Amino acid sequence: MAKSYLLTKSKITSGLQCEKRLWFDFHHKIEKDNYLFHLGNRFGEVVRKYYGSGVDLSNNIFNTDLALKDTSKAIEDEKVKVIYEGAFLYSDTLVRTDVMLRKNGGWELLEAKSSTKLKEEYIDDIAIQSYIIKASKQKNKIKINKVKLIHIDNEFTYQGDKEYSDLINDDNDITDEVLSKEKIVQAYIDKFKPIADENYPEPKIETGNHCLKPHKCIYLQRCNNLKQHSNITPISILPLVGKKLEKKYKDRGITDLKDVPPSELNESQRIIQQAHKDNEPKINPNLNKIFKEFKWPFFFMDFETVTQGVPIIKGTQPYYPLPFQWSVHKWESPNAKISDGMSFLDFSDQNIERKFVESLLDAVGNEGTIFAHHASTEIKVLEKLKDKDSCKDLAEKIDNLIIRVKDTLNIVKNNFYASAMKGDYDLKNIIKAIPSDISYEEKGNISDGKEAQLAWFVYTDQETPTDKRKKQIELLKVYCAKDTLAIYCLIKFLIEKSFK
Repeated sequence: MAKSYLLTKSKITSGLQCEKRLWFDFHHKIEKDNYLFHLGNRFGEVVRKYYGSGVDLSNNIFNTDLALKDTSKAIEDEKVKVIYEGAFLYSDTLVRTDVMLRKNGGWELLEAKSSTKLKEEYIDDIAIQSYIIKASKQKNKIKINKVKLIHIDNEFTYQGDKEYSDLINDDNDITDEVLSKEKIVQAYIDKFKPIADENYPEPKIETGNHCLKPHKCIYLQRCNNLKQHSNITPISILPLVGKKLEKKYKDRGITDLKDVPPSELNESQRIIQQAHKDNEPKINPNLNKIFKEFKWPFFFMDFETVTQGVPIIKGTQPYYPLPFQWSVHKWESPNAKISDGMSFLDFSDQNIERKFVESLLDAVGNEGTIFAHHASTEIKVLEKLKDKDSCKDLAEKIDNLIIRVKDTLNIVKNNFYASAMKGDYDLKNIIKAIPSDISYEEKGNISDGKEAQLAWFVYTDQETPTDKRKKQIELLKVYCAKDTLAIYCLIKFLIEKSFK
C-alpha cells in the first residue's frame, strides 16, 4: 500500500512565508520551471561527487514507497557510509535529505544550498528535516550527531577539467541552531495540515513585504490580479518609498494617491500623481533639448547574462554575470527605417567573452548614441570584461563604447510618465503606455531575464535533446531582439512627442 503524505519541507516553508501561498500550493498550484532549480540541481551533482559513492536515491524522487524502503535498508547496512536523497516520513510529512554521512556511531545531516552563505530561513528548512528524521519509524536507529550546511564558495574560479572540489564550502556547523528550531516543527505541521483539506477556505491575506521575503512568491501576480478593481490609485505604486508612504498615509485615513497633499511629494512623485488624476501621460516640454545632444546614428542595445552557480566557462566564478547574448538595432536617421537587427548568442564556448565583445564592437562601430534601458547592467558587464585577460587589449575600445551609452531609464524617469505604467519604470511596463505592437505576455515565449537564464541552463544541460536546444535559441533571439525594439519604440515615441 502506497505511503501517503500531505506536507513536505517545501510546503511547510511556503506556509511559513504565507498561508495563502501554501493554500495555492495545495489547491491551485502553478507549475513553473525556474533557472534556480537547475542551478541547484547542478550543485547537487557536484556535492554527490565530492562526498563519493554511496546509496544514491536522487533518481527515485516520485516513488515514495521505494525511496522509504531503500532508505531503511541503507541505514540498516553498516557498510553504507553515505546516503543521498534519503526519504523519511512522519506525521503526514515527507522529507528528502541531500546528504547523510555515517560517522562516530551516528549520522551527520548535510543540506546543500546553492547560495554563497548561511541564511536565516535555512535553519527552519533543515530543522524540519532533522525533526522528521528523528521522529520517523527509524528513530531508534538514527542518531544525528551534527548538522551542517553546504554552500557555494563565491571566490571559486573554475580552472577547467570539471574540477569543482573547491567550489564547496561545508564549514558550517549549525547543530545547535537546528536543535532549537526543532522544538516548534510539530506546531508547524499541526497548523498547516488542515489547509490541505479541499473545503479549507482561501486565506484572506493582503499582499505585502512578506510576498518578497525570503523569496518572491510565484503567486504574487495572481494575488494582485484578484484584488478588486476600483478607482483608487494605491500609494504603494510610488517607486522606492511607496509601501512606506502607504502605511504613513493609511494612519491618516488616506488610501488613494490622488488624495495625498501634493506639497508632501517630491517632483517626480507629483508627476505620477497628476498623471493618475488627469489620466493623461505627462511629458517634459523641454525633452527636445535632451535629444538634440544625442548623435546619430542611434543604436539600441540589450544584454543577457547568466549566473552559472557551477561555472562551465574557464576563468569565471559562480555568480559572475556571464554575458552570453546581445541584441542591437540601428536607426540611421529620423526618416530612415530601423535595421533588421544584429545579434550574438553563445552558451558554452570557452572564448565566449572575447567573442561577445568583439562582435559587439563591430556592430556598434565608433560613432552614434547607444541606448540601453537600465544601462548600468550593460555597463557593469562591459567594465568586468575589460579586466578579463582575454579582453584587456580591447579596454580602450570598450571605454569608448561605454561613453556613448545613454540610459533610457533615466530619460523616462525625468521626462515621461503614464498611468498605464502603474509606478513601474521597467521597460515591459513602459511599452504598455506607448504605441507599440510589442508584447511580453505571449504564452510559451521568454518574458524576462530569469526565463532567459532558464533557457541557458536548458541548452547547456547534456540531457537536453537537440530539438529542444534549437528551441531555446529561437526563443532567446526573439526575446532579446524584442527588448531592443522596445527601446527603439520608446525613443521614437519620445522624439515624436517632444518635437511636435
